[in-house]
Amino acid sequence: MSENALAGVRERMYAVCFPNIPRTMEEQEAFEAAVQAQYAHDQEAAQIPEGVKSFRIGEFEMDVKDGKSLTGGKICPEAYGLLLRHGLLYRGVEGRRGPC
Repeated sequence: MSENALAGVRERMYAVCFPNIPRTMEEQEAFEAAVQAQYAHDQEAAQIPEGVKSFRIGEFEMDVKDGKSLTGGKICPEAYGLLLRHGLLYRGVEGRRGPC
């Protein structure tokens, strides 16, 4: 697990929580679980086969930029649920979940 990548995910999670900073031990544990879930999701989404530059599924077409993730910075459903359930998700974030 890359510490730099994990730190980047942690900052993204803080951004969707602010100003709801995790204060209690339960909130801190939920926040860290959300960070881990998002990190795992991002790692899985980054597994684009070598040489793929674009793809098309029905009417959906996407160009893949070198080294970019397919998540587009969205919150994965598991992280979203953890943050929401523990009162950490900032109200303006609703509806910004990424693909399942």
